[in-house]
Amino acid sequence: MNSNITIKDINIDFSKYFTSKGISCDTQSKLNNTDILAVPTAYGDHEFYFAQETIDFLKYCRGKSPEHSFGVLAEDDIQIRSLHSFDIWMPVIWVASSILLPFAINMVSSYIWEKLKGRENEPSKVDVMFILKSGDTEKSIHYSGDAKTFKETFEKIDLNNM
Repeated sequence: MNSNITIKDINIDFSKYFTSKGISCDTQSKLNNTDILAVPTAYGDHEFYFAQETIDFLKYCRGKSPEHSFGVLAEDDIQIRSLHSFDIWMPVIWVASSILLPFAINMVSSYIWEKLKGRENEPSKVDVMFILKSGDTEKSIHYSGDAKTFKETFEKIDLNNM
C-alpha cells in the first residue's frame, strides 16, 4: 500500500461553518486557546462532518495527556461521517502552535497502534490532515496511506521547518 503526504500553504475560513451552525464566539475562540482541536470537513454547501475517529481519538488523547487541551470545534452534538471498513479516518486536526506539531503527530501514531492491536496482519489505511497555525500563516499536512508506515513517514520530515 502506498503512502502519500502533501504539505501546502492554505488559508482556512470557517465563516460558512460558523454561520450555518450558529457557532458562538466562545466556541470560535477554541481556535486560539485549545492545543489540539478537531475541526469539521465541508461536504456540499452547508454540510459539515467530523471523521468517524473524532470522539475516540479525543478521549484517547485526554487520557494519555491530561496536561494538554483537546476539543471539538462545535457547540453540542456533532455529525459523524461513518465509513465502513477497517481504514482509520482521523479528524482534521487543528494544531495551535508549531511547537505542538510533533506532539500531535505522536498522539495520532500512538492511537493508530492502539487501533491495530490484534489486527496487525490486516491491511489498513489512515487518512489524517493536520492544520498548523504558525503566526499569520497556516499549513496543511495531509497523510493518506498505510497505517503501519505512518510514524516512519513523518520521521523523514523536518518538522522544525513548518
